[in-house]
Amino acid sequence: MPVYEYYCRTCNTKFEKLQAMSASARSTECPEGHEGAMRTLSLVARMGSGSADDMLDWGAAGAGGGCGCGGACSCGSFGAN
Repeated sequence: MPVYEYYCRTCNTKFEKLQAMSASARSTECPEGHEGAMRTLSLVARMGSGSADDMLDWGAAGAGGGCGCGGACSCGSFGAN
């Protein structure tokens, strides 16, 4: 089962919940017990082998520089190949 991010307007908190995909669109209860917390838009990270070569190859393919900020940082992986 995937983990989804939710937001509770009542207590102004964000939280994660392990939930079936079929139930992900429904509102849920926050950890404080308030009903009606809604799922938020989540950022998804790319998972690879974890090697530096994997990151450089990904950046060379034009997929945002190969780093989490889309190439706007000075990590050096953008255009390295």
